[in-house]
Amino acid sequence: MFHAVTEPSTLFDQGIQIPLIDSFYMDQGSLLKTLLYELKDGVIVCDSGARITLFNQAAEDLFGQYKLLKKGLSLYALCYQPPVEEALRLLAYQHSLSSQAQMLPYIQFINKAVGRNQYFRCRVSFSSPPSAGKKSFVLVLEDISAWYTPENPLLLKIEEFRAPMTNIRAAVENLTEYPEMSPVMRSAFENVLVQETHNLTKAFDDLARSCNVLMQTQNHLMELSTEVLFNYVAHHLEHQGIPVTATPDTAICVKVDIYGLLLMLNFLADKIRLEQTKKELTCKAHVGEQFIFLDFIWPGKYMATGSVSAMLEEQLEYSLGEMPLGSLLHVMDGDIWSQQHNKKKSMLRLALPIVKRADN
Repeated sequence: MFHAVTEPSTLFDQGIQIPLIDSFYMDQGSLLKTLLYELKDGVIVCDSGARITLFNQAAEDLFGQYKLLKKGLSLYALCYQPPVEEALRLLAYQHSLSSQAQMLPYIQFINKAVGRNQYFRCRVSFSSPPSAGKKSFVLVLEDISAWYTPENPLLLKIEEFRAPMTNIRAAVENLTEYPEMSPVMRSAFENVLVQETHNLTKAFDDLARSCNVLMQTQNHLMELSTEVLFNYVAHHLEHQGIPVTATPDTAICVKVDIYGLLLMLNFLADKIRLEQTKKELTCKAHVGEQFIFLDFIWPGKYMATGSVSAMLEEQLEYSLGEMPLGSLLHVMDGDIWSQQHNKKKSMLRLALPIVKRADN
């Protein structure tokens, strides 16, 4: 279960240390106390087959009433399997890289309780080095059901401001072009519209920034360097027969839900392959000034705006909470569109914002 080491291992970012001690030297009761009994988040330890070997009181508070949190039972009777496995694959992939400068001690992601609308922000880490063979792991679960919903009403409400603001700006432009009014009235009316449009835009931007700050403090997204992200995306897509070229920047980071991102990439690739007669499909991952881009490129015509909009409404199979593509994209503050790539090829671009640093 735990393996003896000479130094204590820090459990994630909780600021509390747990010695990893071989269970030969401690009985289960003592080991349970060692495992941060007072931690408010649930802690579950599993063997390489995801069978539960240990858990703390907080985990029992989350799941105990359902009688599925027992030693020897599967973790996946409690929460969904694909997000956990994707996080473990990313952890294992990191350990396989020759350069481990960007090694993350854990992977953060969101998961959902089986059969209930209960959501968790999860952090998973191996409880022993993967080189040891058996990849037992520790899962920390924080109940975020109080603020997380797949369709956050606050964010959706904010988005409703965009169309009216666009219409107001367009009205100002049209009013400027047609001189039906007297000069005095026209000037006064234009000044009011221009000023109010400016004020409304500024108020919206301030509200959006405040909301983003609030949501980032309650965020399930994982910050990854583009070096790790691009290589892992390439690893994933190339297994599906999609060649990937990547130009990562080790200094650039992006916040993603890795499980959700791979679901989106799979969905978009399948859509392109269904609509295009030629099956030649490649992907280019690169960094822009404010966004990172994942571009699917194929020979032929680009997708119509209506087709892209329709895709945003489609539910993603295996997504937590049966989220549509647009909602999952919105969670990561991303966007997609299709355009001509060159004279012979088109592309579908997925853009995700770069994490801004205070010193940038």
